[in-house]
Amino acid sequence: MTLETWLTARFSNIQSALGWSDFSVITEDALALYGVDLEAEAIDLDKLHALARFATWKQAQIDVSLDMDFSADGRRYNRSQMHEMITKNLASAMADATPYLDALMIDVTEITIRDPYEYDEERDNVGNL
Repeated sequence: MTLETWLTARFSNIQSALGWSDFSVITEDALALYGVDLEAEAIDLDKLHALARFATWKQAQIDVSLDMDFSADGRRYNRSQMHEMITKNLASAMADATPYLDALMIDVTEITIRDPYEYDEERDNVGNL
């Protein structure tokens, strides 16, 4: 079974929702992540499939990144829900693909959480001249 056939069997719902004609770009991305030019050179199927899942969700996230919530004709369209779900699936796919990814490809984000009830002089002085 070719990688494109494997992707079509597992991600046809994403393909139709995003209007992709095929998975050729995803296949190329997965092979590049694997480090080979030809699919026949990718002999570790677990690695190939993990990288293909990651490449699929990464491309899906890129494709919906500019979709916005909007209202029209008395209806509300929440396009951000699709982005939220794709981001969750991408995180899961990235966890599976992490052992196979180069260290420089892994996104690391720092999050600072501030207690809203803790006194902070900087926040207390905001707006004061």
